[in-house]
Amino acid sequence: MQLNLRFDKQVINPAIVDESSVLTDLNLHLLSFPSPDQELLPGLNWGGYDCLFTPAYWKMQYLMHYYDDAFNINYKLGSNIFEEVVACLLGGFGLKSEMGLAAFHRLKNRSLIKRFISFEAIHTALKEPFFLKNNMARYRFPNQKAKFISEFLNRYDLDMIPSIDLELRDWLMSVNGIGPKTASWITRNHLDSEKVAIIDVHILRALHLMGVSCNGYDVQKNYFELEHIFLHICKELEVQPSKMDALIWLQMKESNKVALKIFNNHYNRV
Repeated sequence: MQLNLRFDKQVINPAIVDESSVLTDLNLHLLSFPSPDQELLPGLNWGGYDCLFTPAYWKMQYLMHYYDDAFNINYKLGSNIFEEVVACLLGGFGLKSEMGLAAFHRLKNRSLIKRFISFEAIHTALKEPFFLKNNMARYRFPNQKAKFISEFLNRYDLDMIPSIDLELRDWLMSVNGIGPKTASWITRNHLDSEKVAIIDVHILRALHLMGVSCNGYDVQKNYFELEHIFLHICKELEVQPSKMDALIWLQMKESNKVALKIFNNHYNRV
């Protein structure tokens, strides 16, 4: 499948660089793209940059968005590690991001994100209705998330939280309600870390469509193997993992039907 690539003024930040220099830079990168049949990693070819979801396609997308202001992402949700943990605990699987953020800001605005807070205080705040886009909505898991948050904020070792990437992630995985994905999410946000990746079904599907041999892998059971593969690909592509992660996640989410069709067609032939 071919993709008509587009590089228009909407993705250029004129405050940083003029359009001609961006296009010159892009053309220089295109001249240096390896041939489609050249290996990026053993068994994984670059593919064409004008073909959907190949490694070369993702490198091209990265270059096209490099000067876009929206690509300079501030990942932090909270102003400290306590707030970051609470914000990420309130989001995640089964919850819309808008609801998770609304719940976080309610707790923060009511000064409830502090040590030794009670389960009842968190639970009461989460049980109250929210108004999102002029519609009333309720937080889906008030009991469970109030339990996780109050347990975290009452831990005895909150003065000893590590500040080094992988050490922080290991510590976070000892918190009730936090698995590898959420621990990586918090670590990436809080430390602007490039040593972790947030692997979900969209990233897994993208790896499959690139041609990575990870059939039968599960995000929960094989998280660290998939993360290692993703980080290795980013290293070979010479891209920042955090930005590539965000770029792939957004495009795979927005093109979900197209990606699923290609994915299913591919694996029906295998």
